[in-house]
Amino acid sequence: MEQNNDLKIELQQELRGLQQEIEQHSTFNTEEWRQLVKRHTRSLYLEKILCVVFSAVMISASLLIISIFANWPWWLVMPYVIFFSVLIIDNLLLTRGMARPDVKSKEGLLSLREAIKANSRIKRWRIWFYGSFSTIVLVTTCIYLWFNNRSMFSEMFGSLISAIVLLPLCLFAFKHKKKRHDEVCEEIDKLLKEE
Repeated sequence: MEQNNDLKIELQQELRGLQQEIEQHSTFNTEEWRQLVKRHTRSLYLEKILCVVFSAVMISASLLIISIFANWPWWLVMPYVIFFSVLIIDNLLLTRGMARPDVKSKEGLLSLREAIKANSRIKRWRIWFYGSFSTIVLVTTCIYLWFNNRSMFSEMFGSLISAIVLLPLCLFAFKHKKKRHDEVCEEIDKLLKEE
């Protein structure tokens, strides 16, 4: 009887030890997973910020060139400035919550997940605004160039054709980026299940 009690106590101690090891292992994996989510989120954030900075520099240079060297009137340059300013601000707003992601709390993980999902989907107002505004600006520019500078019109027309040809490449890049966003969302979902 005493041997059975000793054996029982010994088995209970081993069971407790195994439970503690499992808890430590689980905590370690959760902490590693949190760091992984944090790294991936920061990588997406830096990628977005670099795109915004590159776009701002390129747009500023282009607008400077067309306003000074091409002598475009201010009413033709201004819509470009407005369009690209809205584009840059919109992209900056999409990065909020991603600079210093909170992966420790459930609320932080949920808000991070929403921020990443907002980055991966295109809302209807964006499609409508960017599509219609850019079409109006480009048609106005082409009409102006047709009547005032035919050589620049052909350059602009060639640029539009090359942009249309590059559109499938842009769509492919967007799908790849959406896939990365979905992977980070899945990682966050796994962390949320652990909580």
